[in-house]
Amino acid sequence: MTTNTLKNEINKALNSINDKSFLEALYTIINTKKETYDYELNDADKVVLDDRKIAYKNGKAKTYTVSEVRKKVMKNLSA
Repeated sequence: MTTNTLKNEINKALNSINDKSFLEALYTIINTKKETYDYELNDADKVVLDDRKIAYKNGKAKTYTVSEVRKKVMKNLSA
């Protein structure tokens, strides 16, 4: 069963449950598993990213293919 199928089945099941204490317990379990990202970029980071985006769009940024990145990583790992 795929992740999306499981989610849909869980949603269907939850809609038919009216036991408040069970739902609260399940809510607690779900909240401990969900991923949260509390990181926010500061203004200096945003400027750097904006500059890199402009350079990329203008064709002035150095980019790498996935294959090139793999080769570099493997080379650095074996060094």
